[in-house]
Amino acid sequence: MLRKLKKFYLCLLSAILLILSFPRLELSALVWFSFIPFFWALDGVRLRGAIFLGYLTGVIFFAGILYWFIHVTLPGAILLVLYLAVYFAVFALIYVLWASQRIIHKLFLLPAAWVALEFIRGHLMTGFGWVSLGHSQYKNLGLIQIADLTGMYGVSYLVMMANVFFKELLDFRGSNSPLRKKEIKVSASIIFCLLIASQAYSFFQLRNLERPPKIKVAVIQANIPQSMKWNPAFHNSIMERQVILTREAAKENPDLVIWPETSFPGYVWESPELFQGLKGFVAEIKIPFLFGLVVRDSSKDSEDYFNSAMLISSRGEVLKRYDKLHLVPFGEYIPWRNVFPFLSGIVPIGDFTAGKKYTLFPASVPIGDRDRVPTHFLNALICFEDTVAELSREFALQGSHLFVNITNDAWFLDTNAPYLHLQASVFRTIENRRGLIRAANTGVSCFIDRHGEIVDFVQDRHHRKTYVPGFAVQEISLNTDQTFYTKYGDIFTYLCFGGILWGMINPIRRRQRHV
Repeated sequence: MLRKLKKFYLCLLSAILLILSFPRLELSALVWFSFIPFFWALDGVRLRGAIFLGYLTGVIFFAGILYWFIHVTLPGAILLVLYLAVYFAVFALIYVLWASQRIIHKLFLLPAAWVALEFIRGHLMTGFGWVSLGHSQYKNLGLIQIADLTGMYGVSYLVMMANVFFKELLDFRGSNSPLRKKEIKVSASIIFCLLIASQAYSFFQLRNLERPPKIKVAVIQANIPQSMKWNPAFHNSIMERQVILTREAAKENPDLVIWPETSFPGYVWESPELFQGLKGFVAEIKIPFLFGLVVRDSSKDSEDYFNSAMLISSRGEVLKRYDKLHLVPFGEYIPWRNVFPFLSGIVPIGDFTAGKKYTLFPASVPIGDRDRVPTHFLNALICFEDTVAELSREFALQGSHLFVNITNDAWFLDTNAPYLHLQASVFRTIENRRGLIRAANTGVSCFIDRHGEIVDFVQDRHHRKTYVPGFAVQEISLNTDQTFYTKYGDIFTYLCFGGILWGMINPIRRRQRHV
């Protein structure tokens, strides 16, 4: 009983260390050894015990880090945590299966397994790629520049590799095995070389002296409570609040103004007076607008609802509209609604319709001047779309030179959710070397340069960044170069899958040699 209790406390300790590594505390250094207690708990257990301990750790971690999901749906939050914990259970199973592998093999194979599981988690059933290990290092600019080669998963790989090494190093104390001593030395050399190489590469990238053209952009954070957004009684006051902030921002002569996701109240075609008023305001201040809205399309047999972004030119004319491509399951639609009708009771929402095409908006100055041919383009990533690496990469391939994330995280109240969301945005900038502008209804609204550095926030005089109204105006680069990751995608992750295959085959080959 004491042995089981000890293993429980070790799992609990790992989960707590992981939680502390992410916002809001952001003690990111803890993540480099947070798995060590978990590994000790797994040592010497059978497969069934490993699955249980892994699942337990996953439940504690995801419940502690994603607690804010209960503000949307309590049953949905429970299902999400129970589902995500499966990935910890699978990793624990792999760890025990490879317990007999040599240290040098585990040093490479266990990180590969973790990366593969993060990749699957980010893609299966449309994916949930939040709180990956690499995300915890989003402020560590001296390390994360390798993401333009490996994607975010390369950083996760290094973090897990360090955890494996430190665990083996601690277990080595008191051992007299020459082979084990040699493997520890070789492993230390590998870790040291990889970290030095990543630091050197990051130094090279951060010292890049290229000066691409820039655009001056104003971001508006109106801080509209979720309880007001869909109430027609507040539509005029919502617009007035945003217009007042925009007039102040316009005094700094930006080339573009950005409002957050669904910042236009109601449905655009059903509020013609409100929409005409907005277009008139844009024409008055002569600054183009990019803003979020919900569009109801009744042109077909059935009504379709789109979560969209629209660009209005400085003349007050509608130029283009982008309909969100990647919808949030259980947030914007219910998967398998027809197969499992009970899901509608768990998450009582209507379904949005996904967009069909990648839409680029002109980003030449002045935007919307039809007498000039656009030479630069930007794209909108709506809500969670900035957490999907493939979307940003495809937009870069399509010719986007600047990413814009418009979002509304007011659903989750004043929790760590906006900061977890921000972490993903940082990696999109590095992977494709594109600047990214975040316009968030309640925050965090900010400007992120192509190196992943957050150069400015919307914040109050106390430096509070969420649940405060305000605006920020900043210049940001329009980049045209394509990185290795932009061109070739998740090659590194596919190599990790290959490593797992080798890890499965190698023990069989070793046994055959001894027959």
